[in-house]
Amino acid sequence: MELRRVEDEVKSHCKSWRDLCRPSGGACNGYSMPTLKELFSKLNDEDIFPPEPEEEPEDVEDDIQMKEDEKMVKEEKTDKEECLDSDKNSTENSISANSVPVSKPALSASESIAFSDSIFIGYIGPEGEEEGMTDHEMTPQQILERLENIKASLTALAPKINKFLKRLAEKDPITRKPRYGEKAMIRVKHAVRAYKALEIGISGTFQDHTKPESAEQSSLVSNLQKQIQMQEEQMNEQRQAKQTQEQIELERIANEKLLAEKRETEQRLLEDQRKREAELELSRRAEEARRRRIEEEQLALAAEREADANLLSLVPTKGPEGVREQIERMRQALKGDRAAFDVAP
Repeated sequence: MELRRVEDEVKSHCKSWRDLCRPSGGACNGYSMPTLKELFSKLNDEDIFPPEPEEEPEDVEDDIQMKEDEKMVKEEKTDKEECLDSDKNSTENSISANSVPVSKPALSASESIAFSDSIFIGYIGPEGEEEGMTDHEMTPQQILERLENIKASLTALAPKINKFLKRLAEKDPITRKPRYGEKAMIRVKHAVRAYKALEIGISGTFQDHTKPESAEQSSLVSNLQKQIQMQEEQMNEQRQAKQTQEQIELERIANEKLLAEKRETEQRLLEDQRKREAELELSRRAEEARRRRIEEEQLALAAEREADANLLSLVPTKGPEGVREQIERMRQALKGDRAAFDVAP
């Protein structure tokens, strides 16, 4: 039903408002959220509701007028049933050509007050609730989102609230009584009051103060936006600082990598240098050994040639001259050994 849906939505926003009024809720830079009781105290029923229609005594209608009224009632049946069904104790009108409207007894003064109080508590919450703590501290972004959500919802509810206000001034075409029964009227008025109270609260939070004595102050939303901007700037600074630190770290790692690669390259060059020097040393030694070997071979070859020459020189010359050379060699070899010379062949 429309009334029930509007009540539930307005109560939900009242609950959100009460959460913002709690410590660690909507207080921001010294700007305290007005409680729902404070907002309700600013309302004036005469400025909100149209004058209540006075009940008229039932007149005997002729058949033509009755048929016209019945036709009007049938066209408005849907809206009327919503209002009547939402309040079981309200006046019930039996719309039929052969039926007579029947009214239920009105509430006593005490019953009306008790019923009104129970409906009112549904909007402002139980006593002492606003002094409690929220489950967690709300951030400026969360507070602003909640306020913007309430504001958007109030804008969407405006046509329905205006419809309720219009119907409060209307009379039933059959009974000539107010459209709403007693309980339904109490519920409608409390829903409208809560809506208007939230409107005042939202208007105060979104609009800057214009009074000279408070010119230096700004609305809660302005403070929240400033805080959000400051937080975003801080986050940007932190993000930039983090990025700078990460960049420095990356550069440090890159430099260390370059140094490591440079050391590795230098080490490799040194090893290559040592290998080349070792190879050169081996080559030098091999060359030296080869040179010595060649010299030794040359010496051996020279000695061999000399021996061959000596050997050839020992070969006697043929003929008498050769015999004389041999005798002379023997004489030279056997100097002082006359006996050996005498026995020589």
